[in-house]
Amino acid sequence: MERDRLDYQTALSESWKRQILLNLVRLRYADAPVFLEVTSIISQYTAETQLNAVTTLHNPHWWREDVFGASGTISDRPTVTYMPMTGEKFARSLFTPIPPATIVALVQSGWPVDTVFRLTCSSINGIRNSAHGPAMSRPADPQFEEVLAALRRIQLDSGIATRVEKKDGKENAFILIGYVGSKQAQADVARVRELLGVDPIVKELRLVFGVVTSGKMELALLTRSMSQLLLELSSSIDVPGEHVKGGRTYPNSEEKESIPFIRIHSCASKPLNAFSAVEYRGYWYWVDDGDFNSKRMISLMMMFFSLVETGGGAGAPIVTVQAG
Repeated sequence: MERDRLDYQTALSESWKRQILLNLVRLRYADAPVFLEVTSIISQYTAETQLNAVTTLHNPHWWREDVFGASGTISDRPTVTYMPMTGEKFARSLFTPIPPATIVALVQSGWPVDTVFRLTCSSINGIRNSAHGPAMSRPADPQFEEVLAALRRIQLDSGIATRVEKKDGKENAFILIGYVGSKQAQADVARVRELLGVDPIVKELRLVFGVVTSGKMELALLTRSMSQLLLELSSSIDVPGEHVKGGRTYPNSEEKESIPFIRIHSCASKPLNAFSAVEYRGYWYWVDDGDFNSKRMISLMMMFFSLVETGGGAGAPIVTVQAG
């Protein structure tokens, strides 16, 4: 167990990273994403030993023949069960927008609010985010980046918190903005309230899903689905020029972000210093092991898939070791 438990964990983690990366590449080429879940891992060990000893004596010459033999075998027969994500579970996991409460929970856990909102929100109280891809491409409203920059400074001053309230069998999530001490943070709070069009005094805003609010005490997040997140990230792939010329995929965006969500490189040979790499259509696509932001984004996508999981069925992978 000391050896195999960690080995299986490493194998599952590596396969998850490669599956996320491969589906990003597939989407960039208008190919359908495919997800396989590991539903169980059963490892069965068998150990066999055999010892032989033969002694022969011949009188009267006292000729003696000794034969000793020993053998042993240890075998491991792991059985891995995969289940493709299909049907209702596939639709819910990929096309259902991420709940706003899930997004602010990530912010509360320490993830940068500007990174999380920029990736997961199409708009905040009607202020639109940028979009990339073949179907929709638009720049962000100028106020969007200003709001995110101010929220990040408020977060660094411990001025953002969340609260969940249960009432009539329903959960209502609230985000608290404004418990700050520095003058800069206080100015940021006032500016955020002004840009979002919320009450200039209230500190607690109720989280709702949508484009606009029904009052000045709400924060409306039009969140993206996992499918939208994957399409957004796939637009950052540095695809080969010959594939663009051949019409296999759309060209890279000429509008460069200061810090892109993820950098996925392409090359003809297998990369050496890769955090994760996959081969597709004769090229290797990979994330550099020295690119911390891109590695963090792969990990964040893995977390989102776990957080938005709504189907029953398989559950978490199980490792079973027969000890008898």
